[in-house]
Amino acid sequence: MLKIENKADIFHYRTLLFVLIFSILTLLSRYFYLQVIEYERYSSKSKVNSIRAQDTYAPRGLILDRNGVVLVENYPTYILTVTPYKLKDINKQLQIISEIVETPIDELLRRYKKYNQGRFLPTIIAKNLTFAEISQIEERRLELSGFQYKRFDERLYSDVLKDAHFLGYLRELDRESLSFLDKSKLYRAGELIGWQGLEKQYESELRYSKGIEYIEVDTYGREINNINENNIPAYPGNNLILSIDSKLQQFSKNLLIDKKGVILISNVNTGDILSMVSNPSYSLDIYRGETTDSSWNKLLSDENKPILNRNIAGLYPPGSSFKIITAFNLIEDGLLDPEDSLMCTGYYSPPGSSKTFKCWKEDGHGLVDLNKAIAQSCNVYFYETVQLIKLSDWTKTAKLFGFHEKTDIDLPNELIGQIPDKEFFINTYGRWGWSERGVLLNLTLGQGDILVTPLQSLRYINHIASKGKTPKLKLNAGKEIEYYNEIDLSKQSWDRIFKGLYDVVNTQSGSGWRAKQSDIKLYGKTSTAENPHGEPHAWFNGFFDFEGQKYSLVVLVENGGGGGAIAAPIAGKIVKFFTDNQVEIVEK
Repeated sequence: MLKIENKADIFHYRTLLFVLIFSILTLLSRYFYLQVIEYERYSSKSKVNSIRAQDTYAPRGLILDRNGVVLVENYPTYILTVTPYKLKDINKQLQIISEIVETPIDELLRRYKKYNQGRFLPTIIAKNLTFAEISQIEERRLELSGFQYKRFDERLYSDVLKDAHFLGYLRELDRESLSFLDKSKLYRAGELIGWQGLEKQYESELRYSKGIEYIEVDTYGREINNINENNIPAYPGNNLILSIDSKLQQFSKNLLIDKKGVILISNVNTGDILSMVSNPSYSLDIYRGETTDSSWNKLLSDENKPILNRNIAGLYPPGSSFKIITAFNLIEDGLLDPEDSLMCTGYYSPPGSSKTFKCWKEDGHGLVDLNKAIAQSCNVYFYETVQLIKLSDWTKTAKLFGFHEKTDIDLPNELIGQIPDKEFFINTYGRWGWSERGVLLNLTLGQGDILVTPLQSLRYINHIASKGKTPKLKLNAGKEIEYYNEIDLSKQSWDRIFKGLYDVVNTQSGSGWRAKQSDIKLYGKTSTAENPHGEPHAWFNGFFDFEGQKYSLVVLVENGGGGGAIAAPIAGKIVKFFTDNQVEIVEK
């Protein structure tokens, strides 16, 4: 019995030993297969898993003035990103980051959700890291798997023009804005894009070309080695040279201190805009780094509307400058002899009406011909003569000079204003709620339902200064000269208007005599535009010759009062700045 049991034990022992040896041999053979035969394949897979492809960036193009003065450049900063799939404990890790960058964890979570584009794409959660913060992140690297910092360029604005609306600003893209963006594949959440002004208009030129960098990382996401063989380099954006003269811009801005309004100056011969001031303004520095909701809301709620670029989006009644539209109609259509005189007694009563319309000069101008009517801005003369014109012809002439359409300036978000026609009046007041004769009384004075932008007024005065052969307005000095549709009017019309505009400034009785300069011929027209929301707006539109070039200017002071008293002296100071040779107007 005992012997049989011993034999059974031996059998079982031998069986177990055989199984054990077989298993060991199987494992050894598998190990040999993986480590020797399949080494290359699995080694490659291992390398792939430890190699990270990441975007690389180059600086955005600079923005310079016409004389090479840098207006917008870049400064290096550092951002912190996280790759979601590498996170181990997001709440714990973000708590650490919160302590380092001194940002509430709720804000970090908000940014994480806002800019997250997927498990495998880095998400920006903090910007403008200091070297001290970067050092702390490195010290706690083992606890912060998936977090990386990298260089990131922000915009830096010159002190001279950091409040210039036309420059525009960049915006940080989030998932929502990215979804509505054309060519969204070129961008990722957290990147910057030109959102307003020239930054937006010339985004494709100013933006860098992204590259790709392949780096080897360890399990904690730390960089081990840079793999250069397949890297694609990033290239900086192109510089943008503007037509703006920064000295003239600064001078113009100082003329509007404590005032709301606009100053525009251009070269009539080229269409180059030399100065474009909109006041009040705001510092573009607010768009560097992260803009807080409170800062943004403060700008939006400011009753002075500092965020509004009044040059292209401010809408105003043009006032008496539109008397020139009536004058062109009268001359071109042969409706009167410009030499004939009318009596201005200080008021006008339309035939068959009990209403009276006053001239700005209460005791009247006496006998007035067309030239005197322009020079002294006589309301009564134009009240009477506009009755000779059809509404359709008047609006046609206004649109011929570029009103009710964009100027094609190289800026986004330009408004077209409003030139009312018959259809407008019917839709607004009903078929019997207005009369053609009645509305023309307002239109000839640039009042009523007319609204224009200051930039449209600049185009208007350029059309007159160039006698209808007018280059398009532009801010890019390198942009080729293009022309608006030519305005073909008679020599008599141009000469008559030129004479009237000259006398506005250069005769003692002219409404713009305060702009007069002893050593230069300045032509212009003052306007005092009535405003239902307060004091009248003060306008001056004019042009002058200087060193073989013709220059134009528009001055608008919101709620400033009389154009002759307020806007004209400012225009005179601008002309004097030219003649005193305090601005370098280098023609490109």
